[in-house]
Amino acid sequence: MKKLTYDDIIDRVSFFRTRANLSLRELSAILGYNEQFMKTIENKSVELKVKTLIDFCDATHITLQDFFYLGEGFNKDDKNILDLYNNLSYENKQKIIDMIKGLQ
Repeated sequence: MKKLTYDDIIDRVSFFRTRANLSLRELSAILGYNEQFMKTIENKSVELKVKTLIDFCDATHITLQDFFYLGEGFNKDDKNILDLYNNLSYENKQKIIDMIKGLQ
């Protein structure tokens, strides 16, 4: 798995903001900042703080786990499969892993 860089995180901010159909100004207003705030984050003039990232995830209706795991490859089917998989017993998880290996 690729190690995330700060640039990757900012790319994900842009991706999820766009996916939520929010402009930089709209998102800045939702977060309670001046209209240029998110622009300064996305152009890397100001560093993204953890609190801002948490508020961002709330505003775009994603979890922190989704933000870091899914990134630009976001796919609801993938997330649904992961959620179903996480609810399986250890034995059934092993069966699924074996089945997937057999399909490759």
